[in-house]
Amino acid sequence: MSSWKHRLRQADAALARDLAPEEARRLRRTILAEAEKVARPSAWSLPFALTAASLAAAAAALVLSTALAAPPPAARSHALAADQSEIAPQAGSRRQQLHFATPGGTRIIWVFDADFEVKGTLP
Repeated sequence: MSSWKHRLRQADAALARDLAPEEARRLRRTILAEAEKVARPSAWSLPFALTAASLAAAAAALVLSTALAAPPPAARSHALAADQSEIAPQAGSRRQQLHFATPGGTRIIWVFDADFEVKGTLP
């Protein structure tokens, strides 16, 4: 069994001999003539323009949705103050808290009650 490389080398007639000078000039003229016929593609081709326009629209939609979804700064500070007053420890109690926040904005607050007693019995 022969490899594909070996078969290609056997079938290539150009490897056996060099081209005649007149044939090389004829091939060169043909290639250059065809190259001049091909129009240069513009820098702003249609696929590039459509891609750029869709990315710009997506970025604009993201900015608008973020701006419209966020409450005004005054409302944010008021909401934060309300949250803190709800979980503030009462006078005389020993509450401990564990705060957990993610970069996405999820906040979890665990409040540990020191006076907690298990009322059930274990078997």
